[in-house]
Formats: sequence, structure tokens, C-alpha cells
Amino acid sequence: MNDRIKWRIPPSVLRGLMEMPKDRPIALLLRHSVRDELPPGNAGNSLPITADGIHLAQELGGLIGDRLRSLHTSPLTRCVQTAEALNDGAGTNLSIVHDRLLGDPGVFVIDGQQAQLNWEKLGHEGVMQHLVVYDEALPGMARPEPAARFLVHHMLSVAGDVPGLYLFVTHDSLVTASAARLLRQQLGINAWPWYLEGAFFWRKKEGLYTKYRDHHHLAVPGALCSLSKDDVVEFARREIARTVGLDSGARFFLAGGAFKTLLTGRSPRDLDLWAPSARDRELLISTLEKRGAIRLPDKPYSDAFQIHERVVEIPHEVGPTSLDGRLARFDIAIAAVGVEHCPDDSWTACIHPLATESVDRQEVLLLKPLVNWKYALTTLERMRRYATELGFVVPKKEEEEIRREFLMQPPEIRAGMIARFERTTLGVSGSNVVEEAVCWCQ
Repeated sequence: MNDRIKWRIPPSVLRGLMEMPKDRPIALLLRHSVRDELPPGNAGNSLPITADGIHLAQELGGLIGDRLRSLHTSPLTRCVQTAEALNDGAGTNLSIVHDRLLGDPGVFVIDGQQAQLNWEKLGHEGVMQHLVVYDEALPGMARPEPAARFLVHHMLSVAGDVPGLYLFVTHDSLVTASAARLLRQQLGINAWPWYLEGAFFWRKKEGLYTKYRDHHHLAVPGALCSLSKDDVVEFARREIARTVGLDSGARFFLAGGAFKTLLTGRSPRDLDLWAPSARDRELLISTLEKRGAIRLPDKPYSDAFQIHERVVEIPHEVGPTSLDGRLARFDIAIAAVGVEHCPDDSWTACIHPLATESVDRQEVLLLKPLVNWKYALTTLERMRRYATELGFVVPKKEEEEIRREFLMQPPEIRAGMIARFERTTLGVSGSNVVEEAVCWCQ
């Protein structure tokens, strides 16, 4: 049927390219180019785009030209091929980044096997309607509204501050649901995107601007994601499903600095999964091994694994048995955020009030008194790293607290604190904490 259709670049995209401001970074969430019909009962993950699809994407790339800054794509074949054709047409040689938030499974899917049952039961139209209308999550899927916000947050983080067009090639369900949620409109079947049609997002002084076809919306200034319980739980569900899965049988806590992703939009550096008992810890490790995780070289205080582009660390220490007790063991406020996952797939979030205050003040604050004072130098290095990642500052009084804690110890304890820093940071590049500590003593 596709051979009989004269495909063209959607008019809404042509208008968007003409109207978008040239002095701002623009994120475009774009459906892939023309493909053949999907086989009955088959998601068509390996289905390529057609010759017309390649030509059309090249044509669109040519219209974008040197405004193209980056290309992220769903890892599925038709999206990757679309990104390659856009790159060719634009005359650019950009690296094409495979991004699983855009597909396989995509930001709205938590567990692919469970989610597939929704398509079998409701059909594609029924799933799409749920994503644009309802608040609760379908089995194996994310809650649509926070998932859409997170995806746009991620895209704008990639775009950064450099003007130009940042392309994210994906599938019709992600374009429709994300546009509907950010526009705050229940887009129906007639608003599903054509091939190579998409939604534009950019920031203005007045707030976040969303444009899709003739729909547009200006949201008041503010963060797309935050350390709210809803956002924290949805982030945890997505990351746990991706790594240890939802059926490990273990009770555990995801806690620590991974939740900075909600503030930065960038992937977490690693995931710390804390087990309240030895049995829970054994279940976590055996599940990771069964899922094909690669064991990494030993770390000083944890076992580490690589799985699906994530590093998962399982600390040797077990306990405390409660999430509150676990967060009470942290020294940096912004890290005192966590979620408890129970074997019945229930979730509980806890956010320390000082973590929220740290975000509001854009300062990296300490939780005092320091529980892990023997690791105060490591804490100082982490505070500075967090500040760099988040665009926050470390108040002088907080650094002075670290200095005071160090200087009040006898020389042999100070030497032990330096040794612990060197062991735990494994020679962090660019860190001058040890040199500072030596100067403090002079």
C-alpha cells in the first residue's frame, strides 16, 4: 500500500522549522520515517523503513541542514535508519545515540512482557487512549504524566544551552502521549503523528513552550521533574525493572545519588541497592547473574555489576531494616532520597526535608552531625562533584564543617581518614582533597 502513496514531509513540521526561534536549543520528538505495514500480531521491531522512507528523511535532513546539533534514536531498526538518513540529508556526521527512553522499551514501558499484554487486550488504539487520558499506570507500564515530563526533561538536558535543533527519533505512541501531556490536551486518533511528524519543545523566559501541529502550550516556569514522591517512585520503578527486574523476590532500597537524574535529566552514574538482610542481598545478586549482568572488578565496599548500560552496586553491609534508617546513614542531604521495593511490587518513597531544601537553595548541604565522619574527606569530594553536576554551590560553612571534623582528630586518625579517602575514591581525577587536608594541618 505504501508504494501507492505519495509521501511528503508533514506540513506541521515544515511550519515548525520555519517558526522555531534560532537563538534557542529546540528538542524535536519525531516519529520515524515511512515503513511497510506491520505484520499481524507482530510489533515489527526489525521492520526497516522503505526506500521512500529513506528519501523522505534525507529530504527533511536537507531542510534542517547545519541547524542539526544531535541525533538520539530508539534502538529499533526503523528509527535508527531514519536517524542515519536525516544525518546524510543534513550533510552532518553526528554520532547517533541509541536511547532506550525513546523505544525498546521506551519511557512509558516498565516491563516489556507485561506491557505487551496491554496491546493484546486493548489494541494499539486502546493503549494510546490510556496514555493520553488516564493517570494510573497499566500493568508493566509507567504512569503517563510523570513519564512524559521525564522524557521532555531528558531531551532538554541533552539540548543544553547551545542553539539549534536536537532530534529524538521515536514511535507514534511516544510522540502522541508526550505531546498530549505537555499540551494538556487529550489528543485523539486524528492527532496521531504522520511519518516524520513530531512535537517541538523549547524554553522561553515565560516557561516551557510545546508545539504540535496547530496546538501549542506555554507552561509557567518551573522544573519538569523534582524530588517529589511521585517522580522518585516512577524513576525507581523504571530503573529497577531495567536492572534487577520486578520479580527478584527481594526487599531492598534504591537510595542515594542516583536520584540526581530527576534534577539533571542525565543517566545515573550508578544505582546503589541496599539490602536489609543477607537473604535479600543474595537474592539481588543471584537475580542479576541470572539476567546476564557482568560482574565488575571488586569495589572496596560493594559488589558491582553492569547490566543494560547501568552499573548496579550491592553494598556488602546489610541493614538497617527500614528506609528511614538507611537514609539516616547518609551525610549529604541531596543523597538522602530513597525508595523501598517489596516482593509484592509495592513501593514507598522517602525524601529527607533537607534534600528538598538543598534543591530549593541550590546548595549541597550536609546532614549533621556527620554519621560517617571517618569518611569526611570522601564526603567533601562528593559534595563538590554533586555541585558541579547540578550547578549548585557548596556553602563555605559546610566545607568548614568537614575541615573542623578532620582537624579535631589525633594525627593517627587523620592518617586513617586520608587512607579511607584514597581507598573509596580510587584516585578521583582532578581531586585535590588530600593536598588540602595536608595544608589544614600545617
